[in-house]
Amino acid sequence: MISIFGTPEFILTVAATLLLLWEAALNPSPRLLGRVTLAILIGLFVYVFESDPTANKALWSGLYVWDAEAKFFKLFFIVTSILVVWSIRLLESKIEVGKSEFYIITLFAASGMMLLSSVQDLILLFVALELVTVSFYVLVAYHRSQTASLEAGVKYLVMGAVSSAFLIMGSAYLFGACGSTHFDSIGLALRSLEMRPEILLGLALVLVGLFFKVSVVPFHVWAPDVYQGAPLPVTAFLAVGSKAAGIVLLLRLLTGPFAGEEVASYWIPALATLGMASMILGNFAAIPQRNLKRMLAYSGIGHAGFLLAGIVSNFIQGQAAVLIYLCTYLISAMTVFIAMSALGKSGESDHVSNYAGLSKKAPWIAVPMALGMVSLAGIPPCIGFMGKFTIFIAIWQSEHYALFAAGVISAVAGLYYYLGVVRTMYWTNPADKDPVIVSFQTKIVLGLLSASILLIGFWSKPLFSIVNSIYGF
Repeated sequence: MISIFGTPEFILTVAATLLLLWEAALNPSPRLLGRVTLAILIGLFVYVFESDPTANKALWSGLYVWDAEAKFFKLFFIVTSILVVWSIRLLESKIEVGKSEFYIITLFAASGMMLLSSVQDLILLFVALELVTVSFYVLVAYHRSQTASLEAGVKYLVMGAVSSAFLIMGSAYLFGACGSTHFDSIGLALRSLEMRPEILLGLALVLVGLFFKVSVVPFHVWAPDVYQGAPLPVTAFLAVGSKAAGIVLLLRLLTGPFAGEEVASYWIPALATLGMASMILGNFAAIPQRNLKRMLAYSGIGHAGFLLAGIVSNFIQGQAAVLIYLCTYLISAMTVFIAMSALGKSGESDHVSNYAGLSKKAPWIAVPMALGMVSLAGIPPCIGFMGKFTIFIAIWQSEHYALFAAGVISAVAGLYYYLGVVRTMYWTNPADKDPVIVSFQTKIVLGLLSASILLIGFWSKPLFSIVNSIYGF
């Protein structure tokens, strides 16, 4: 049995607050604080991994749920945060001011993400989401002397405020119609009420607020500019952590209070349409991009479409497919971002042409980056193939054939720009032949990620077993 004071979110928030006080009082070196941050996250991972998700099904008067799905996402966010912190360490020299605070704000964002995986009430959902969003407001605009970073911060601030307004307005409509903000009470009310306009409007507004966070078409316009202008570790955190936070909320809502057949008859066609649009626009818009972060932003929109497709399946296998896809996306995308961070330490820009001949200058970066790109493209035997394969199976079994066709077309389009980066690294001569120095620790991290891409791709049974055990089939 654990109390609310033993939840991972509470522990991480207290740890981040103590680090903030330590930094203000004693001014430790950023490198030392970064090591302590990594140690805290690794310790928290062990704590959550060893915890029993059935010990407490609900805490905080039912506002907070502690179940297998919540445990999975908490571990997911902790692993993402560990890799992001490592990326920050690689680019620490490029952070002009506030290097220590960069680590601390990352912990607060991670705490909010973990809380989102357990929310069972619209009010707590909004509070947790704002903790994540406000942290990213600061992180995106962290390079204050760079116009691109400030511009990205302003755009993210404006779009974040708009999405929050949609979310809180939708919550107000649902509270007015159902008489409660708790997920279980809303679900009971929706099963006994007719689908009145205010209920549908509330549902639509809440979903729009979350679609902004996941960067789903047509609520994606902020993503390319913000990804390009933000510091590279923040781009990685947005691409993986923030997207997964939005997906877990969609899962909680659409498989919980909004899971009834009458309600689902409204949101399933809407999500299927947005999923198709996101897959097609994201992948085709990524083709002409020459800035790598911008390319990954558009590809992330495409990946969001695949995730929506899994949710649209509206049955247990579809939910499991979404979790598997998120795992494959985490490993593949973070491999690419850490490889970029390792190269960024040497002063390379984000333009694809600057990766020409990278295999000759830095094979320890080129190989993991190529594997990450191939995996994101969904080519076997890499782990990314399993992610796309499970989504396609879920779509086909739910008989959404138009969505299936859009997914196939989008996956083929993705091959062009992902493999284009690999071609640039291996079949183009470098502008200079100066070798890139990669630390031994970074080689170990990139080696482990590369091995995960291949090993789990070859032998994915443990991953399937973990996800299947969450849903009991």
